[in-house]
Amino acid sequence: MFNTTSKITVFTVMSCLLITLSCDKDEKLSFSETEITKEKETFVEIIIPKANGKSKTAKNINDALTNFACDVLNIDSAKNKTTTINQSIDAFNAAYINFNETLLADFDTKFPRWEALIDGEVSYQNEALVCVSMNGSITTGAASSSLKFKFFNFDLSNGKSLKTKDIVNNMKVFKALVKKYYDKELLTTYTSVNNTTDNFKLPETIGFNEDGVIIVYDNFELGNFTKQLVEFTIPYTVVNQYLNY
Repeated sequence: MFNTTSKITVFTVMSCLLITLSCDKDEKLSFSETEITKEKETFVEIIIPKANGKSKTAKNINDALTNFACDVLNIDSAKNKTTTINQSIDAFNAAYINFNETLLADFDTKFPRWEALIDGEVSYQNEALVCVSMNGSITTGAASSSLKFKFFNFDLSNGKSLKTKDIVNNMKVFKALVKKYYDKELLTTYTSVNNTTDNFKLPETIGFNEDGVIIVYDNFELGNFTKQLVEFTIPYTVVNQYLNY
């Protein structure tokens, strides 16, 4: 004869386990912000997304965004890049101090204070992918600032940072589509475009928002005649068939 109490206990435990597993599977990865402001000889302000939790996905995302911030702050190429944001801020400050000591010895003048501004935001998230846009600028008193921009696209199943080839299923057609929108964007300001499809290149990274795929070009690096950024969005209704996510 079966023990009714034991049956109920086993059933209750199994039900709770299934509910827990279901909740874990359906739970959406949430984000907060890492905010750091330090003002010493230099000024550094950082506001970037932080994936919450202790999962492998969260760790991989946070490591990638931290690495971007460290790259921006690594202004002294003669020294190894540090691996934490606070260490990188200290190294950035030390680089400024060392630079000024050399400058004072040679020219008896002090260089303007260096500034580093790094920010980012989650621009899009669905059940499979999250897109984070990251910006960094360094001002060292030169005529122009040093700018760094990048989209990060992460696979939410493991936190892997995805390249465009991982996201797009037909690179040739996708490239031609981006070229079409790029030309259209330029023709709103200029009367002609210089790039053919053969020498046209996709940007290093692509982004996402609620409306579609975001394309950003530093047009000067592309070899065109304008130094401004060129940015446009390709609607999902047009591009969705070429996406894996």
